[in-house]
Amino acid sequence: MPDETMERTSVAVVSRKSPIVTIDPQAPSSPEVRALLKDVENKLKLSFTMAAAGVAAPEATEIDQLFQAMVAARPAAVRGRVQARAQSMLSAPAAVRETFFGRYGAIEKAGYRGSDKAEAGLGRLNVSGQKLHASLIAFGKNDAVLTDAPPSVFQAKKLTAIDLSKLRDLPKLNPDVVAGAKYKKLGLFLNSVHCIEETSELSDSDEIAMGGVATDPDGDTHKIPEFMVSNDFDAGEKKKYPGRGKLLHEWNLVRGPDWPYLYHAVLCMAEKDGGGFADFITKLWKKIGDEVQKAIAGVVGSAIGAALGSYFGPLGTALGAAVGWLLGMLVDWIISWFEDDLIRCRTILLGLGAATKSYYDWAGLTADPPNQFSMNFNGDGGRYRVWCSLSVYP
Repeated sequence: MPDETMERTSVAVVSRKSPIVTIDPQAPSSPEVRALLKDVENKLKLSFTMAAAGVAAPEATEIDQLFQAMVAARPAAVRGRVQARAQSMLSAPAAVRETFFGRYGAIEKAGYRGSDKAEAGLGRLNVSGQKLHASLIAFGKNDAVLTDAPPSVFQAKKLTAIDLSKLRDLPKLNPDVVAGAKYKKLGLFLNSVHCIEETSELSDSDEIAMGGVATDPDGDTHKIPEFMVSNDFDAGEKKKYPGRGKLLHEWNLVRGPDWPYLYHAVLCMAEKDGGGFADFITKLWKKIGDEVQKAIAGVVGSAIGAALGSYFGPLGTALGAAVGWLLGMLVDWIISWFEDDLIRCRTILLGLGAATKSYYDWAGLTADPPNQFSMNFNGDGGRYRVWCSLSVYP
């Protein structure tokens, strides 16, 4: 039996019920959290632009080096184009540079020694540490993830401790907890890819590849290796994967007292291959997380910054959601520099608020056949619609 099929199809897509998944999470509503994330974004944008311009920073950080390697891996014609754009931005008056990079627009190209040196020269961000701390907790509890469900699905989310000395009087375990405990894994599956309109490449058909990165609730990142979807995509065609679909990533389900837990993935689509873009995204996610933690610690205090390393509880939930949002913003901006082959990246966020069978049922994660959700990948003149699903299983 073939692993997948290609077929002609109408571009009209039937709506399917989706689980509690968020595509491209929105920015947090708190002005303090927004200001901090925007400042980190501007720092990283300046670092990338310096790398694109060919600036050799004498005290280059790991993020500077990551951007330098990414630019160096592009074809010579692309490097020349992005270098001209970067040089133009960096040679603009300070007031204009400020529109590109915020307060980092004050940094002259000739004086750039590295991203950390640039931050140190500008000083501490003017944000209230007390308000930022409170906003991060509120963001983690309320804004970061949708976990609302009928009260009954949360009632048995914690296992009762067993006192062996009172074994005869041991109460029965809640059957909802027992039924939920059999689910050990959460899988992200690719079900189908629809070509609505081909890219503007000169070839007759598109060669479409995908890849990306997935992140555990504890912040560990895992590459979703790049793979070829089709080397002969034409408008109106659809690539279907049988059964549950193509497994893109499998998480171990986390159970504990610090609900909710967030599961992230970023999927990228490229014409031909992404030039190692999945590797770049995986490394960038880790670097963004480090930068956000460092920025929070600089405003709120080192103790809070260190506590964020767990990624658990409201503060950790806020960090995970913030990093996912910032990664999506930055990647979209970087892709705009390389419109020749990279089409689009989309961020997927799933938040789970309990581990009972009724909760998984409510979230649509036990459905058979699986509930699917769609994402549009538009870029380089092409338009593609991708259908994915999320399922829990033993």
